[in-house]
Amino acid sequence: MRKACMAGISVLIGISMLAGCGKSLDADTDTVYVQKNGTVLSVDVETLDKDYYDETELKDYVTDAVSTYTGEHGKSAVKLENLSVKDGTATLKMKYKTPEDYTGFNGIELYEGKVVKALAAGYDFKTDFVSVEDGKVTGTATKEEIYSGEDLKVVIIKANRDVKVDGTICYVSSENVKLTGTDSVSIRDGYSLNSGSTADESDSDENIADGTESIGGSTEVSDTDVNDDTTYVKDDGAFETDVYTYIIYK
Repeated sequence: MRKACMAGISVLIGISMLAGCGKSLDADTDTVYVQKNGTVLSVDVETLDKDYYDETELKDYVTDAVSTYTGEHGKSAVKLENLSVKDGTATLKMKYKTPEDYTGFNGIELYEGKVVKALAAGYDFKTDFVSVEDGKVTGTATKEEIYSGEDLKVVIIKANRDVKVDGTICYVSSENVKLTGTDSVSIRDGYSLNSGSTADESDSDENIADGTESIGGSTEVSDTDVNDDTTYVKDDGAFETDVYTYIIYK
C-alpha cells in the first residue's frame, strides 16, 4: 500500500460504535483509540478536494484497499465499518486487529505494549516527559521513574492526531502534546506540556507552529508507499510529523 493512499484512508476515518468490540468512541477530529486487547479504533475526518469523489467511488476505493490488505494479512486484520460523504467531508469507520495492522494499512507508526517491551523493540524514550495525575501535569518526570513501573504500558505514535488509551495516563512526552482527559491527548505541532497545558486548556490555531524535532524510536515506516492518484485537502491537523509521542499509562 502506498503512503498517501493510507494517509487518505487514515484521515478519512471516523468511528462511533464498532461491532463486536463493545466500545464506542465519539470524536470529530483525527483520533486513534488503542484498547486493552490491542484492537485499534481510528477516528479521522477529511475534507475532499472539491467534488472529486462521490460516496460510491470512495467506498469502492477503500473496499479495494481493505481487500488487498486482508488478502495478505488475514480476514480480520482490517474491517471497514462504514463510509459516508456529506458536504465535502468524508467520514469512514474502521477497525484494526492490532497496532501493527494499523501501521501496515495506514503507513502511520503505532506501537502498544509494556514499557520494557518497547525498549526491547528499539524505542529509546529520548525526549522530555511530564508526570500526569487526573488529566493534569504535576511536574517533570525522568526515564528512570517510567522504567521503574513494571506494569506500565505505553502507546507510541508518530503522527499528529488525538489518541485515547484504555487506562489512566501517568506520564507523557511533552513535545507537541496537550492533555485532553485522564485517558487522552491531542498531538499537534506547537503544543507543549512544558508550559503546563491541561485538559481544561482550549484549542487555538494560533498556537500551532511549523517545524518539528526528530526524537525517535528505531522503527521507521517507509515513505515509498504513496498514492498520487488521491487528492485531499489537508487541515492544520495534518498527520505528518518527525516527533514520536510516548503515552505511558496503567
